[in-house]
Amino acid sequence: MKRVPQIESDTPLRPRAVAEGVWEEASVWLDQPLPRRWLRELIAQANTVYAHNQRFRRRLRGNGDTGRHWLWLFTRHWLAALIHERRPHLYPRLPQSYSIGQPLPSKPAVTGSQRKPRAHSRPPLRLIRAPVAGHAWAAAAHFLVD
Repeated sequence: MKRVPQIESDTPLRPRAVAEGVWEEASVWLDQPLPRRWLRELIAQANTVYAHNQRFRRRLRGNGDTGRHWLWLFTRHWLAALIHERRPHLYPRLPQSYSIGQPLPSKPAVTGSQRKPRAHSRPPLRLIRAPVAGHAWAAAAHFLVD
């Protein structure tokens, strides 16, 4: 029986760690969480391509950090394709370079006039227990005595 090449057994690379990093950077860039099930699809894509494509295997087995670099590049490319296919309204918000695997640039600073107004939140309501009998001072000052 022929052995199927696997990334984790042939290299020190961990496709899950790379997929999570790429997924998180895109979620932060888009200011919108992407579906976590896409992580499984990205990992499966990496393992499938690795098993069937000798050139891809050679790249991931490269010297130094080259294998890690290539895995990040391809995972970004595959995530861009998922976004284009399944969340087409988000795809135009990505830089064009992301589709070819380039990292996302840092976001420009947001000025005060561009920020979204924050919704004013109130502190959580507390249930007030009835004060203990004989402690009128606690009831008058709204202190709870146990």
